[in-house]
Amino acid sequence: MLLDIFRTSRPKETSQIKENSPKTEAHKAMGEEADRKAFLAYARQSGLATTTEWPTNSSPVLVVPSHRAKDVEYRFSCHEDRGKSSLAVLPMDGCVLSFDGPHFEGKLVSRMRDTSSTIESNGSIKSSMPNGEYFQNRSRQYQWSVQGRFKKRTRFDKIVTGQEFGRPFRNAPSSRVVKKALDLLKHKLPETFECDLFSDEPRFEHPLLAGCQHFRVDRPDDIKELDGNIHGVGTDGNVIEDTSLLADDSVPQDGVARRKYFAKNCNLEKYFFEPDLTYTFDFFANFFSPARHRLELTPFFSVDLIPYFNGFPLFMSMAKEKDSQEYLWATEMWHRRLLNYDESPGRLARLFTGSGEKEGAGVDETVCETVVEDD
Repeated sequence: MLLDIFRTSRPKETSQIKENSPKTEAHKAMGEEADRKAFLAYARQSGLATTTEWPTNSSPVLVVPSHRAKDVEYRFSCHEDRGKSSLAVLPMDGCVLSFDGPHFEGKLVSRMRDTSSTIESNGSIKSSMPNGEYFQNRSRQYQWSVQGRFKKRTRFDKIVTGQEFGRPFRNAPSSRVVKKALDLLKHKLPETFECDLFSDEPRFEHPLLAGCQHFRVDRPDDIKELDGNIHGVGTDGNVIEDTSLLADDSVPQDGVARRKYFAKNCNLEKYFFEPDLTYTFDFFANFFSPARHRLELTPFFSVDLIPYFNGFPLFMSMAKEKDSQEYLWATEMWHRRLLNYDESPGRLARLFTGSGEKEGAGVDETVCETVVEDD
């Protein structure tokens, strides 16, 4: 049930109200130091410790293989101008990147709006559609497609995607605000949607097939140029939906209806990913801008997310096996401003933090300051 996600929210205790006491300030300082150490450790594991290690002439956001999926190997056929950096940066212009892991092997295509690519194509597989053409007249902010095969037979409901954070949120909205938001979205969320936003390791996840906008199944023999571009992409850049090889007329043939169909566990549990077939997953997002690390809900209303995620990067693309928690693939977005993750939200974002509520409201509250926007 939705109410279960608030089980870890903490009521305001008497000791928490006395925020100016020396003991409270000492505990707060210790927590800040631990957060900073944890952030630096994960950044170093990801190969990104300081802004000086970013590729020259790069955009403010880089996408790299996730340290959380250490057993997945990416074969970089596109070569970027890294300068003094040794970062393995993924191309964001639709260039094809092959990868192989314990549970899945295939190829990945990623795109991001409003970012300049540092990639130089040196005899590698170029994108069949430039980013400018792909994003033209669309509200999409980023996109990724994965095509490949599973290495073992796996039931549909066992492969999930989502977001995971290794540390608690900072400046977290009150549970009442989050509950209201989820209540408003309840009719749009699949019954398979799971989240825990107030734990020490916040997360949300749902089956991959209930989230990807386009999906297709092919026989390997029907795919030409296996090492080339993604097979089954239309002239508009979208993967062409094709579920005929599921051999079930009850599975809808369009993406919207298919997502609704696979939003139910009883439908997911009837099907398996088979190792002798090739699967393609196509995903895009409209409201989160990686280039600005903001939720841009309208042209006049956006929320800066840097102050909230405690320096933890978001997944760009991800799929994992639910039972074993092992990743099939995972890439993550690092914004330059994440290195200053402990900045405070601006005035507009304060509306969502609960900082304006009265004492005794029953939630842990944080007073937020304004932040100067980047140029």
